Amino acid sequence: MPPWGAPPSSHLENLSTLQILDLISHHVPYESGARRDFYYLRTRIEEMEVLQEQARDAVEKLDAIVTKLSSPANRVGTLLAMPKTDIALVMCGGEFYCSVDPRLQQSKLLIGTRLLLNEAYAVVGDLGFEAGGPVAKVQDVLPDGRLRLGSETGLQNSVVLRSTPLLKEKLKAGLEVRLDSTGRVALEVVASPTSRDHLLETVPEIPWEKVGGQEEARNAVRDAIELPLLHPELFKAYRHSTPKGILLYGPPGCGKTLIGKATAYNLTKQLRDKLGEDRQEYFMHVKGPEVLNMWVGESERQVREIFARAREKAREGYLPFIFIDEAESILGTRRAGRASNILSTLVPMFCAEMDGIESLHEMVIILASNRADLIDPAILRPGRIDRKVKVNRPTREEAEKIYRIYLTPDLPYAQALRREHGAAAAAGKDAAATSNAAVVDYLVRELMEAQFSRRDSNRFLEVFTRSGRREYLYRGDLISGAIISSIVERAKERAIKRAIAHPGDPASNGLTLDDLFYALDHEYQENDIFPPSDITEDWLKLVDYDPENVVRISPVKPRRAEVSAIV
Repeated sequence: MPPWGAPPSSHLENLSTLQILDLISHHVPYESGARRDFYYLRTRIEEMEVLQEQARDAVEKLDAIVTKLSSPANRVGTLLAMPKTDIALVMCGGEFYCSVDPRLQQSKLLIGTRLLLNEAYAVVGDLGFEAGGPVAKVQDVLPDGRLRLGSETGLQNSVVLRSTPLLKEKLKAGLEVRLDSTGRVALEVVASPTSRDHLLETVPEIPWEKVGGQEEARNAVRDAIELPLLHPELFKAYRHSTPKGILLYGPPGCGKTLIGKATAYNLTKQLRDKLGEDRQEYFMHVKGPEVLNMWVGESERQVREIFARAREKAREGYLPFIFIDEAESILGTRRAGRASNILSTLVPMFCAEMDGIESLHEMVIILASNRADLIDPAILRPGRIDRKVKVNRPTREEAEKIYRIYLTPDLPYAQALRREHGAAAAAGKDAAATSNAAVVDYLVRELMEAQFSRRDSNRFLEVFTRSGRREYLYRGDLISGAIISSIVERAKERAIKRAIAHPGDPASNGLTLDDLFYALDHEYQENDIFPPSDITEDWLKLVDYDPENVVRISPVKPRRAEVSAIV
């Protein structure tokens, strides 16, 4: 037997504690009580080894956490260029030339992408492009491809690089681009909401037949715009200069915008049909107040951008129409004064752009205004806006045509109307359509009589002149296409509500004359709001009444309580 403290046999060194105990167990007699104590010892040692293994795992996890938390943070930078292989120019609080991990595919590292940098400022990862960032407007594209940017918020201009995807795009002044967080790289083009507002993607089909009345205005527009484009050889032979622009003015709701859209549709249609020119209209509906901006020079920039976009579309084969609504808001008369007035610079800018237009073949300029007397004379002089067309309120005959545009035979009319006024006209295979057409004739006649009769119930305004004479304005004096459309729509709404309240009742379905009379009365009652006396002159001009000799006006009917509260 080896002495105590002697080294163990060599074959025991590679065995675990439990394996050694198993070897020793063969030398413990089975019958002795020591064997029971031996197995108890083995169980305790086995439990201790399990606990030791668990403690070892916990210590390893804690070591990993401590190592991770105590290591320096990785930095994120923006790639500006790849001057050499395995070398990147990175913006990360400053510009750094950084080594690139060879395991990264350098061909996929794009200018403007975010890079992950370790504590040694080595590139160890590609995080892709940022999802957000400031937006700026392109003022100029430099010869080397860099962009000069400006901002509406008054910040100074800056020159930035283009990201790799943006190098392939054709950029121009006026576009908006998104920058990275460092402000050094333009990442993508962002659609401008202003550009979308100005552009009407498709002009609706509005043949001249759908423009009720306004024969004089329609003919004047067609003579001024259509003839020079459809017969250029005659204008050249007579050396007759073509107008550059046209002004549509008159009371609100009488069809100025509708005539502008109809001009765009019909002119391009005739160019295609008669001259064989494959040209599409590009209708830019510019709302005057939207051009105004609090920042100095921004409104002028928008005017330049509108004309620049129109010229670009003309080069692409389109026929651009610039329709400026509420023109007096941005082209108003300039007044002398010490106070800063945006019109003092905006009007000359518009004049300069108008002077740069050679003919209607380049673009068509149409101004619309309720108050042409407020537009600066420099805009309206010959050579810029050559034609001024007044869009008057419709006459009785024209109002009848407008009613027939909205009251069509295919609408559901009441059975009683069809039975009483359509039965005599109904015959043949188109009996239903003929019957409804007769009903429409009856309804329009009754509406004309109710709206244009000079009876006391139709008086809405009393006018006192300097001569002491007293005149009255009637409902028919305030008629417009917008009012007629609103009357018909209000009558349809009443008929729909009645059909919902009485489902399955044929007698309750369909438009009636009572619906139209109800709509007529309520339309004028809701618009029975009169201005204070100090702006009477302006208000009379809007209703197309000469205010020169007017002393005062007063409503014929007493104001309602809610109207008085508003006024």
